[in-house]
Amino acid sequence: MRHRMSLPPEPGTVRRRTIWRRVWGLCAALLGVMMLLLGAAGLAIVPSLIEDEKAFATATSCTTLSTSHHDCLRSFDATVTRTVIKEENKSSEYTLHLNGPTQVPRSIDMGASEPLLKRLHPGDNVTVTLWRDYATEVRQGKVSQETADTPKGEPVFVCALALAVICGGAYSLYTGGTALARARRHAVRELPATLVTRGKEAAGAALCALPALVVGDFTSVPVMLVVWLALLPLVRWILKRQQQRSTGRHARSPLHTV
Repeated sequence: MRHRMSLPPEPGTVRRRTIWRRVWGLCAALLGVMMLLLGAAGLAIVPSLIEDEKAFATATSCTTLSTSHHDCLRSFDATVTRTVIKEENKSSEYTLHLNGPTQVPRSIDMGASEPLLKRLHPGDNVTVTLWRDYATEVRQGKVSQETADTPKGEPVFVCALALAVICGGAYSLYTGGTALARARRHAVRELPATLVTRGKEAAGAALCALPALVVGDFTSVPVMLVVWLALLPLVRWILKRQQQRSTGRHARSPLHTV
């Protein structure tokens, strides 16, 4: 059976493809720059979040002798207006709605239904503990529940999110820059296979932020960063092995690369 030789695209087609490559390349590059800036901003605020977490861990109840009521634990009485408990496979919601002083938020994410939220009903009186602008705990009698509105875990979460955004931004900038620099070449010869490889590497690097996040929850941000950096060579090695297995000994090499 004969294989037909592919003919080069017509000049008009090449022009249209070139324009299209430059348009989406510029958009991808701009998106990459914005994502990199956003990720860098996220990493920049991590140190201040670490300080907030440490300050909250050592905070004590406010007294008349407290020098700053901003950094101590304040208590306010409030009344329950309603509770929302939704436990589903893909999403869940544990919200407590309150009516009280202006300092108390109208709704609080409780994080779970136990041990207090499921026992509350409209009209119940509770005591809300505030630290800075966080509603950190809700208490009724001897039963208390820590809310999801605390600085605990924020540095690790923001750091993991920033790392994932930076990975996506780096790939978007690389892809957009490649499309802009070689728009006409790619219009004639199609996009290079290496873009797919780099995309897999970027996705793998972003996913590495998840196990690093888990480690960071039990340790610290520096340990988390070390774990993330240590996983990057493993991702590249796995992708390389997969590529070698998929191509095989008799596979044809790609026509061109970046």
